[in-house]
Amino acid sequence: MTAQHQSEQQQQQVVGATGDASGKMIVFKIKEPDNVPEEHPAVQILSDIGAARLVLFSFKAGQQLKEHKTSSQIIVQAIRGSIEFTANDSQTTLQAGMVLQLEMNVPHSIVAITDAQVLVTMVPSPSYHSLQREVFQNLQPLVTRTTEDIKREVQEGG
Repeated sequence: MTAQHQSEQQQQQVVGATGDASGKMIVFKIKEPDNVPEEHPAVQILSDIGAARLVLFSFKAGQQLKEHKTSSQIIVQAIRGSIEFTANDSQTTLQAGMVLQLEMNVPHSIVAITDAQVLVTMVPSPSYHSLQREVFQNLQPLVTRTTEDIKREVQEGG
């Protein structure tokens, strides 16, 4: 089984997406992960529509994202479990149901205290990300919208 096929299977197991054909409203049902790799968190790009990118991280206790920064502002939502979030030498614990916001280009890192899921909203979708090669390489969003899609919608009055 190829790595891409395994990634597609993980996507189907972790998230279900439904929506209308236009893509104007898409609902994601985030499921509890059952196969997070031992070596690193599972990463899934749920949506990348230019204005924002939604990324779901699934961690086993002790896993981490090393310090990095992005050209986007981020909103970090703890969906399950708890994580330690560090930015500029300041640490906070996020538990399920908690949200934090971080300005762009601020170095930050995450360590999972327990098994955890974190939804990161990147606004706007990043033009530069220091983890681009490491984390997002070869990952395809479940939902995308191109500039051409948006122009067509405007022309059609939708």
